[in-house]
Amino acid sequence: MEHVQKANLDDKEIKSIAFYNNGDLAFFDNLREIDMNKSVQTEIYVIALVLEGKSSLNFNGILYEANKNDLFICPPHNLLENAMLSVDFKCNCIGMSTRYIQRIVPMSENMWDIKILFEKNPVCRLTSGEATVFCQYYNLLCSKIHLPSAVQGKVINTLMQAFLYDMQYILGRIVEIAPRPFTSGEYLFKRFIELLESSYPKSRNVASYADRLNITPKYLSAVCKNVSTESPSCLIDRYVLRDIEYLMKHTSKSIKEIASDLDFPNLSFFGKYVKKHLGMPPKALREKYREEETGIGKLHRDNYGTGKIAKNEKMPK
Repeated sequence: MEHVQKANLDDKEIKSIAFYNNGDLAFFDNLREIDMNKSVQTEIYVIALVLEGKSSLNFNGILYEANKNDLFICPPHNLLENAMLSVDFKCNCIGMSTRYIQRIVPMSENMWDIKILFEKNPVCRLTSGEATVFCQYYNLLCSKIHLPSAVQGKVINTLMQAFLYDMQYILGRIVEIAPRPFTSGEYLFKRFIELLESSYPKSRNVASYADRLNITPKYLSAVCKNVSTESPSCLIDRYVLRDIEYLMKHTSKSIKEIASDLDFPNLSFFGKYVKKHLGMPPKALREKYREEETGIGKLHRDNYGTGKIAKNEKMPK
């Protein structure tokens, strides 16, 4: 429970199963070679299409199931746990670093709606035709990994750009995505969220973020409300609470240590903050998480027969 692995393309397990991995982009499909029982915090974008069978996993504490033609999209900074695969499970996976996404997708393409959508629900169902398009790109990309290095990168990057445009079009029926330039406000909002995601411990002071963005707190508040309809304080609280829940669920640190790690002035202030936003004192909340973890384990055993998959172990469909 103490150890949560950071998932990136330099991870030894991903390197071992990827048949292409240049540190920014990887293709892999043999997920059975990965230890599915550990907790993983993503540092990359993961896109996976289920070809056969089914899988389940906990995404930020919520259980999701993916079946044939379901697309799983996981942006960075999310927690994956307790993944289970049926015996006939097959998929195609693409992993991308944040810097690769930023380089390959022009800034003029607003990907924010997609990121928010898939943090709320990482699984969506593709039509058979849309799944075929995904597989066509995937197979074409994989066929280019043996090209000479002088042209390989250019060919693969061009195909990936076309793939991402096509996927944006497909996902457009799920969330309306307007291919337009960012306004100055949207650009500032994006930078604010990036600061929130990358900061640890996170300041709970709006002024500290405004100062780093070289704007006034009042202007940051107006930008956030215009772009997301939420105040910067609410957005800060959301990310701080995610850190609190992560530490309460996945470490054995004391509540006092957690309060100190997250830069709360004292234990009393931390307790009031947790109770105000999460509805109960820290001690009771930790007990609740432990009870939920026990229940999730039982649910997986009931549905899949075991909480651990050996390489040659067969599971019910």
